[in-house]
Formats: sequence, C-alpha cells, structure tokens
Amino acid sequence: MLVQWLYLGQVIFDEPTPAECITAIIEFVRLADMCKVKGMETLMADRTKAIILANAAPEKESIEGPDPDSNTYHLVDQHITSAALLPNGHPIRKVLATAAVDGYIRRNSYRFLNQMCQSPDFAFDLLLEVKETLKTVESGPLLTFTDPFSGKILPFVN
Repeated sequence: MLVQWLYLGQVIFDEPTPAECITAIIEFVRLADMCKVKGMETLMADRTKAIILANAAPEKESIEGPDPDSNTYHLVDQHITSAALLPNGHPIRKVLATAAVDGYIRRNSYRFLNQMCQSPDFAFDLLLEVKETLKTVESGPLLTFTDPFSGKILPFVN
C-alpha cells in the first residue's frame, strides 16, 4: 500500500468488511508515519470517517435517539490501540476519538473503557472531543448535545 501511495498517489482497499478496511487504513498510516511519508493523513482520516458513517449500527430510533455505539459499530479494540500509537494530533486519532464521543457520553458502561485505561493518549483525545462537544449542550424539553461525528442532535437520555 505504501508503494501504491508513493507511485500512484492513491491507495486501493479491497477488504470485504468495514472493520478490516479501517484496520488496513490505520496500519497503512502507521507504516507511512514510521517511514516519514506525509500527505495522506487527512485523506485516510476522511476515508475512515466515510466508512464509519456509511456502516453505522442499524437504526433503532427511540426517545433516547440512535444507538450510542452507532459511530463505533465496526471499531474494535485494536483500532483504538493502534491509532493511539500515531503522533499526537494525527487526523486518524481525532476521527476515532470523535466517533467515540456519543457512546462515552450516553453509555453507563463505555465500550472502550479498557482501551482508555491502557492508552492514556486515547483517553486524552476522547476527553478533548468531549470538552468540545459539551459546548454544544442545549436545554429544552430534553437536554441535548450535537454529536461531533454525525452532526446529529442527541438527547442525554440513557
């Protein structure tokens, strides 16, 4: 993949599942970072976000809003662990942290709690995104916030 990027300026992923495609992207950007190859970080982060949005959890709308794990439906522990090895401020780290905000805010038992404990860098990224998200809180009949990943207005109902 790195050779594809260097010679073609693009990378073609043909992995069958969203989780495998996300894994390939993260490992590709880690290899590129190790080799000091620049220029694809934002493109790969945008691709990761597009994969996540296109393959969200099946909708089960209710008063509580969509599934809080909708944005992380195809993320696995290894995605969080591997992305945390990228440099601070890397766009892939931001995408994964932003995707995790809804589940972190609206779940009592947060899905990636172990990864937060094992990877302080992920915890730091997530808390930065939560801080920004809390600036969008609005009160009305329900207390709501704007999900920074999907842009949806969601209730703080559990």
